[in-house]
Amino acid sequence: MSESTTTPYSPVRVGVLDNDICALECIVALLARLNTPNRQIDAWASNNPAQAIQECRFGVRRTNVILVDMALNGLTGAQIAARLRRDVPDIGIIGMTAYQPELYREQLHAAGAQALLDKSTLRKTLPLALDAVSRGLAYPADGGFDSVVQSRMAASDETAKRQVVWLTVTERRVLSLSMSSMNTREIAQTLHVSADTVFSHRRNIKNKLHSNTWYDVMDLCRSMHIA
Repeated sequence: MSESTTTPYSPVRVGVLDNDICALECIVALLARLNTPNRQIDAWASNNPAQAIQECRFGVRRTNVILVDMALNGLTGAQIAARLRRDVPDIGIIGMTAYQPELYREQLHAAGAQALLDKSTLRKTLPLALDAVSRGLAYPADGGFDSVVQSRMAASDETAKRQVVWLTVTERRVLSLSMSSMNTREIAQTLHVSADTVFSHRRNIKNKLHSNTWYDVMDLCRSMHIA
């Protein structure tokens, strides 16, 4: 059984996320030049991570593959990839960077992406990567990345682990108050503790949920109905 019903010769909807407008325009232009009778690409682009995620999740047409720059304003490409793998399980994810790819390979693989491309060689590698990733495969085959199915299963396993995480009563209280839009000072006053104690609880929660930021914790807890 194939990894995906999409073949390299089927119309492929490709998203591009890059906060550099010039780079964004160049990549979209490159995608347009890749259109042939045997490879039809329907591309959209954004320099806003939130908008890109929304398009992948709720767009009128399904996005098959998204190209994500590794260095975004305030976020990393790996963070976006992890969010997409969780929210849009079947999407193919290709990271791209103008810097040394090896700096990002490990974290991007852990986030569930299928490829990492050097922007300086996109003309050569992008057609091959799109053909592979649009079929749910990793590129290159020996590049150390997982297929979409493998990444989806790994993400599902990680979510299952998080669902059985044990939080203390106080940690759940901190979560609940945080989700009600209270700031740290207000939570501290409500719980009759110091702000440092609240920060300590948040740090413990992040560790237990294997999350890098408090934003990730809040987003995860909403999706899993924790607290």
